[in-house]
Amino acid sequence: MLRQHCLLPLAAAALLAVPAHALDGARARWWDLGHRLVARLAEPLLTPEARAAARDLLGGQSLADASVWADNIRHYRRDTDKLHFVNIPLAATSYDSARDCPRGECIIAAIERDRRILADTAASPDERAEALRFLIHFIGDLHQPLHVADDGDRGGNQRHVIFLGRPTDLHKVWDGELVEASGMTGDQYLAYLRARMKTMDLRALGRGTPAAWAMEEHRAAVEYAYKLPRDGQLGRAYVQASRPVIDHALIAAGVRLATVLNQALAGYHAAAAAMAADTVAGPPGTITDREALAHVGQTVTVVGTVAEVSRSRKGTVYVNFGARFPRQTFTAVALAPAPAWTEGLDSLEGRRVGVRGRIVRYQGRVEIVLQGADQLVVTQPAEAP
Repeated sequence: MLRQHCLLPLAAAALLAVPAHALDGARARWWDLGHRLVARLAEPLLTPEARAAARDLLGGQSLADASVWADNIRHYRRDTDKLHFVNIPLAATSYDSARDCPRGECIIAAIERDRRILADTAASPDERAEALRFLIHFIGDLHQPLHVADDGDRGGNQRHVIFLGRPTDLHKVWDGELVEASGMTGDQYLAYLRARMKTMDLRALGRGTPAAWAMEEHRAAVEYAYKLPRDGQLGRAYVQASRPVIDHALIAAGVRLATVLNQALAGYHAAAAAMAADTVAGPPGTITDREALAHVGQTVTVVGTVAEVSRSRKGTVYVNFGARFPRQTFTAVALAPAPAWTEGLDSLEGRRVGVRGRIVRYQGRVEIVLQGADQLVVTQPAEAP
């Protein structure tokens, strides 16, 4: 059963981040804030090695900024839709992978896969970077009770309620509207949660498995989220009862994210020599394709290996770096109608190329729009036949 992806807005912040175009401005800020809060709670708990490794894999981007990536790509990575939740029946008392996660298409299986990839020193930097971005987001999603429980209503999406006098659905309530009702700013909520953490056994909280964590939030769905009055009117009493649940979920998500990253990245620098091959030697303003996401809005030279050159039906040319669509790390785009100089771009596949221009974000991807051939510099000639 497919579920609409909202964000994990546990009491302190919507843990999931819904694409901004799907929401009004205020609501989008809260849902975005939820994922960022989880990441900000996790970051101080990282070991120095894990913190440095994460920053390197993210191209200098913070965990908080990377936390919304998995939502921003969903409209063109439809294969990831089912990975943001798991439909564990409300009446279930345990997780059954055969029943709840057929073909491994659920958030629990996704977290396990991405954790293995991130810890694999033989995996490419691009593979590990993508696994890291998914983990930052999915561990947040896992701690939203209505992302792990279902009562035949698509995780509350089809359960209509009145929340503080406004019609909505139960999933939205837990995805962000409870956060709005807190009345706190993001910094205020972060300080509040950090104060609470000082009274908790964080080491114990970080133990367990994704399946166990999911069942913990499933119990919260049974005991709190789905404890609805007959008339569907959710007032201040419901908000007050839900607050401790949300607070705990946000803290648990942050602590467990840090635990997973500390373990997976413990051997990161052992692969430093292999990763060094992907570094860029060049003048100031030269970055790798993996770092492009952290430099949106800047005019730089992006250097990487071209994985694919493709053309749309209308004639737009896409030069994808790092991997083929839709897993590319960066794209150079010549908009239709493509000029004559773009005819030779196919020869760039498999070669190291530098692209000069202003990095922009388009539909969740990062790219530079090509205006002329002088923006491209081949740094690795084609191999002789």
